[in-house]
Amino acid sequence: MLWSIAALAFLGIFVFELPFPAVVATAALIGVLGGRLAPSRFAAGGATIKSVSSDGESAVIGDETPPPHHARVSRGRLLVVMGLGFVLWALGIIATAGMFGTTGPPAQMAWFFSKAALVTFGGAYAVLPYVFQGAVEAQGWLTTSQMIDGLALGETTPGQRST
Repeated sequence: MLWSIAALAFLGIFVFELPFPAVVATAALIGVLGGRLAPSRFAAGGATIKSVSSDGESAVIGDETPPPHHARVSRGRLLVVMGLGFVLWALGIIATAGMFGTTGPPAQMAWFFSKAALVTFGGAYAVLPYVFQGAVEAQGWLTTSQMIDGLALGETTPGQRST
């Protein structure tokens, strides 16, 4: 089932040229509904890793290992972290709009990249088509060659590498 969703998402983006956020939202909705209506068909596969260190103890946290205290889910902590993140994001957007106006390029870029952060995941190569479509084709903030130069510069500088 999960492979079918991935194949349909691919067709939606590359064949039917559907907007990326719509494809992501649709796949998420199908996953949520499918996970509730037919959980066995939407279960992700996974192998349990069994590894033993040289002293005979388990070297890898197994499926049955309880999470440490700091990693346990707490609704209160989740709400605090989400609220703080939202307030900091909103203050940045409001400050930018206040300094440059809501129609100025800095405010428009702040809003565009906020949306990009919410609808794209999977690393740089997942976000590049979305940014290219918005920043180059729709808004004209960059030319195609400037976008390629920026990508090339980002790939040649030291930092985290994706393998």
